[in-house]
Amino acid sequence: MTGGRRDGPVPASGGLFDGDGGRSAVSVLTRGPAVAAVIGPFPWDPFPPEEPEPKGPDPLLGLAFRSAVSAADAYRSVRLALRRESGTLRIGNRFVPDGRYREVAFLSFGDAASSMALAALHVLGDRLTQGFIAGPEAVPPELPFHSVTIQPGWGGDPAAAQAIEAAREIAGGLSEQDLLLVLLSPGALRALLLPPARVPAEEFGTWLARAHEQGATGREVGLLARVLGDGAVGGRLAGWVARADAATFVVDRGDGPRGVGGGPMQPIAPAESEEARATLQRIGLAIPGGRPLTSATAPAALPARIARPTLVAEPSDALRAAADALFEKGWTSRLAFLELRHDPETSADQFLARAEEIVRTEGLEASSRARGVAAFSMMTLGLPEGIDEGPGLARFLLRVQDRLRRREMSVGLFRTAGVIGSGEYPAGGVVGPPTASGASWARGRAREIPMRAGITDVGLLAVGLFPAPASPAPSKG
Repeated sequence: MTGGRRDGPVPASGGLFDGDGGRSAVSVLTRGPAVAAVIGPFPWDPFPPEEPEPKGPDPLLGLAFRSAVSAADAYRSVRLALRRESGTLRIGNRFVPDGRYREVAFLSFGDAASSMALAALHVLGDRLTQGFIAGPEAVPPELPFHSVTIQPGWGGDPAAAQAIEAAREIAGGLSEQDLLLVLLSPGALRALLLPPARVPAEEFGTWLARAHEQGATGREVGLLARVLGDGAVGGRLAGWVARADAATFVVDRGDGPRGVGGGPMQPIAPAESEEARATLQRIGLAIPGGRPLTSATAPAALPARIARPTLVAEPSDALRAAADALFEKGWTSRLAFLELRHDPETSADQFLARAEEIVRTEGLEASSRARGVAAFSMMTLGLPEGIDEGPGLARFLLRVQDRLRRREMSVGLFRTAGVIGSGEYPAGGVVGPPTASGASWARGRAREIPMRAGITDVGLLAVGLFPAPASPAPSKG
């Protein structure tokens, strides 16, 4: 069966980096306060163990980064959403008898595909009888299931046809006594998208890139792929689940959980077709292949056995943890933006302006009890799902380097998905003086903060640090 069981470090980079260092509703998982103490973090440490916190190239910013990734970790998030306790199986916000299902199958797609699949395996064990994984990294031997590797890029990946066929086979082959888990994280679109009929795949990818160049936002590019594309997007996967129950867990990076992976479990609503039409009119782009964009009819209600998607991790999880980590170190934590969806240069300008405003409002003095002010924001840099974020990260830091007016301020930008794409770009970089006392700082260079793997993807975390003025030295005499 296609979906049955089957029997490294980040290199230093050059350039900017120094190298040293149907249903419209979505259910939000209700987390119990005592669960976090029971369920551990990710099983694969994404950060080099030889650099335990708070040591490293920039201890405070590194601490914020690690805290953000750990809190939004997809493995831990799925373990919270899927649990077996005292004869009861929790599936998102639903509870059924533990013996309700004869077998459980899964489909896991996106940047966190392996972590989400491993969480399901650890909860369900041998009951997880078949599954398929499609993500940007090779599946580790702990996951005995078939898989394909999906590389970043525009449109669908060449391996998408294999992933879609596996999804169709697994979903259609389950009975009324079975459960299908659909595990989606950003990057899933590349594994679930095929071009429209009679449009070559390369042409469709080029068309989506052109839409972005002509002014479509990253979220709008995803919407165009969902509305116009073929494959499993636009609710088609839900239509292939003929008899089984289905539950969907989603990691969202800020564009909205409905669009992650092209929304394979949610049919296209009329408002989405109208928005796609308005987007094309605004940017002046014709539909590929010259076919008309027909308006979607009201989507038929999905059967009750197909649960609405459950959001298990999102940008606010990362923001909250990063802010709490620095607050505990004596810093005043302030939210600059919940999310920024603009291009790297615009995002950098807006973040710097807001950080400056926060610093002025706080009015730090040498006598202030706080060690300084930390400003936080999540962002997507305006990039569509499935695109390598590395070049955008470098552009953001170059802009900050050019516009930073306070010599005391440090700004870091970090990918919660690790290094997915070109190895030239690290998971995070910092511009500005280091927070470690006595550390050297080469002006015009960014200090790299490494990360081994992508275990989640809730966007990019920006942190700005402005330390309180130092107390004047006592006068002699």
